[in-house]
Amino acid sequence: MTFKISIRVDLGRDLGQNFGSLFEATDGQGRVTAGAGFMGAFNTESRSDRRVLHFFIKPGKGQDAHAVRRLPRASDDGGAYLHAFEDSIFARSRGGKDPRLRVWDDQAQRWTVDEATAPLSVHVGDGILASTPGRVTYRGKTILELGPGQGSIGATYYANGFLVFHRHFPDATPKVDHLVACPWTPDGSGIHLSRGHVQEMDASHPIVVYSYGQLGRDILAATNTGGVYAFDGERWRTLYERPDKNVSFQVYSMINHYDRLLLGQYPTGELYEFDGKELVLRKGWPPVMPGVSGRAREAQTTAIYGGDLYVGVWPWAEVWRYDGAAWSFVRRMFTHPELTDVVTHPYEAECTKLEIVLNQWGQRVTSMIPSGEALYVSTSAKSSAPYEPRFGFLTDDQQKDYGAIYRLTRPGHLSVHTDWKTGPTTFELTLARDRMSVSQDGRPLGSTPVDPDLTAGLALGEVSWGKGVYGAFRGEIVEKTIQKEGR
Repeated sequence: MTFKISIRVDLGRDLGQNFGSLFEATDGQGRVTAGAGFMGAFNTESRSDRRVLHFFIKPGKGQDAHAVRRLPRASDDGGAYLHAFEDSIFARSRGGKDPRLRVWDDQAQRWTVDEATAPLSVHVGDGILASTPGRVTYRGKTILELGPGQGSIGATYYANGFLVFHRHFPDATPKVDHLVACPWTPDGSGIHLSRGHVQEMDASHPIVVYSYGQLGRDILAATNTGGVYAFDGERWRTLYERPDKNVSFQVYSMINHYDRLLLGQYPTGELYEFDGKELVLRKGWPPVMPGVSGRAREAQTTAIYGGDLYVGVWPWAEVWRYDGAAWSFVRRMFTHPELTDVVTHPYEAECTKLEIVLNQWGQRVTSMIPSGEALYVSTSAKSSAPYEPRFGFLTDDQQKDYGAIYRLTRPGHLSVHTDWKTGPTTFELTLARDRMSVSQDGRPLGSTPVDPDLTAGLALGEVSWGKGVYGAFRGEIVEKTIQKEGR
């Protein structure tokens, strides 16, 4: 049996919205069998590529094992952070000695330095939005620039027709930090600070915006100092401020998942959900790996792969998967040291003996990027600082596990980069006996082999258009059809 799913959509004006789900199918028992959509995620410093369309079928029990292949390291630093852009995977370190951006050359199986691509750029309309501490550009032209005495530009995020950014005044006394939401559209002129909506923040400690997200009209921003703020297009409101200034609360990740926005946080390592009104903690999302402490945990990274939610958790580099019904443990991204709940972090005793930060050699899952048929996963120590001889408690191979990059594959997933089209465009998603593929307006975008055992007996059953694991579709569905061929 071959299924050809054709969906003609009009994405409308590109105002930075997450586009959400094209469709999702369930069998007669309500189990999700297939779907497609655009992932809306933000992890630590990078936003998921808004142009990537993800198409999946769900493997049955016994067919969902992950194959894992380790890629070459991107640098000698002790950490790697990945992001996707224009059908490529990029890597760089944070806080290491080698900050150069690198791109993965799949044909040559190596990382190469990329000096042309602006780090963490985002597609908007038919152009590219990029930022530096003093300037924001679109299509290579400056749309916002801060002069002397006007502060600096921190992490930026474009959604719902507003550019949101952290504005810091390092020379001010007392210190001043703002979140600013300025209206702007790709077909407009520059950004005017005088039209910005400002949220003042407690600047008694240095502030960094760790993550952004959106749900409907709300844009969320979360800081390292325990604040979570929402902007609805007219005003800011505070969703959360840590009740005890001596206890950390930090949101490292946000991702759209069905009708909620999920937030991955420290110190419990569980997810909060935002329904448009309030934040609610989801206890046990994800669980704690047996054999380790339940303290000081951090859900740093989230992704949707194969239609399932994946979460990467510090300090033991755990990867968990939620299939819509239950959590399952995927793997730990390190093999050392042995698990223990006597201490909270790996190598605490060794770090204490050297009189360094006791959790420096804790273990992060820094990135999870769906691309092609794979999920790319990277690791880091607390910082990306490179290994030094004084850390002799780590063998040469063990220290190279920090900054390692892996390629996980599971049957039934394909991610492809799409083209921006003004007006209607048609996506055709084909599931044949031994292959799945995606095309746009008749042009092939990508394909991957599929085990016939995976597709045998597949039923699309009830189809929900514009709804699914990637959230509600933020456009207009003009036409949709499903054709079945063969037996």
